[in-house]
Amino acid sequence: MTTAAAAGAAGFPGRRSVAVVVLGDGIAAGAAATTILSLILRSVTAVGGSCADGGPDVPTQPCPSGTGTALLLVFACALPCLIGTLWAASVVEAPMPLLLAWPALFLTLGWNFLEDGLSPPMGEDVALGFVVCGVLFVLVGAGPVLMGAWTVCKDRRSRRCDATAPRPRGAGDAGAVSVAGRLERLAALPEGSDR
Repeated sequence: MTTAAAAGAAGFPGRRSVAVVVLGDGIAAGAAATTILSLILRSVTAVGGSCADGGPDVPTQPCPSGTGTALLLVFACALPCLIGTLWAASVVEAPMPLLLAWPALFLTLGWNFLEDGLSPPMGEDVALGFVVCGVLFVLVGAGPVLMGAWTVCKDRRSRRCDATAPRPRGAGDAGAVSVAGRLERLAALPEGSDR
């Protein structure tokens, strides 16, 4: 801990506790934003996949009731998620939970697209556009997860290889070798000779 961080912690003793609460709230806000966005996607695909509001002059399908408010709520949850987790994770020195936000969002939306594409709510056999979007979203969401898993496996493998690799002889090993060499030489001397 740096002196500035120590001084800040000494100035406000409950700072770490507040950061833990803010971190939890930030993660919950991110989960809420992802859930609400998923529900918005479900409601829009239920009316055909596109909608618009704007009065009687708009020639498209009107959006389900509350879609605009729900979208504002997504942004209202995303802002505290971003700011809160960035600040709190740095104070608590925790892993950054925002690294999982991208895969969580894209995998969730990809699942929704795939489910609605393979079993469309409008009654078609297969909605190819939704399936293509679902595959793309799953690839975009799974990419960082697979890269992270590959990096972790590579780190573990290199640590395991480092642990089993022969160590170069250093000053401590040289003393052990010379003692072992002396013992071998002493054992090789004929009996009765001056040791």
